Amino acid sequence: MSRYWRIFGRSVRLRCPVCGRGKLFCGALKMHQRCPECDADFHREEGFFLGSIYLNYGLTTLIVAVGYPALLFSGTLSNDALLWIALAVVLVVPLLFFRHARSLWLGFDQFWDPRPGEIGGKQERP
Repeated sequence: MSRYWRIFGRSVRLRCPVCGRGKLFCGALKMHQRCPECDADFHREEGFFLGSIYLNYGLTTLIVAVGYPALLFSGTLSNDALLWIALAVVLVVPLLFFRHARSLWLGFDQFWDPRPGEIGGKQERP
């Protein structure tokens, strides 16, 4: 399996992108500072997770931008009902996708900018 798919799989399962064993989150919205298994640092620098906000925003926007016109032109719901549905989607989807957006962002960074010792060393596990 390629390194990309291994890291992607770990991110989707909310696991450490380095070792694949440690959990990223210790609560619903709270992340560990470091991996409980391999001690990899999850908080690399101040503002590191701003990129995950873009992932989250992008998914939410895509859902509304595709779903709203599709439902509007189907004629099954009124415009007022669609606006309420869109409002609910805009409020709920970011909360549901928060953990995965952060995990995918961390995996993206691990793939493109691995820290010394985090690839090919003892911490990296197939």
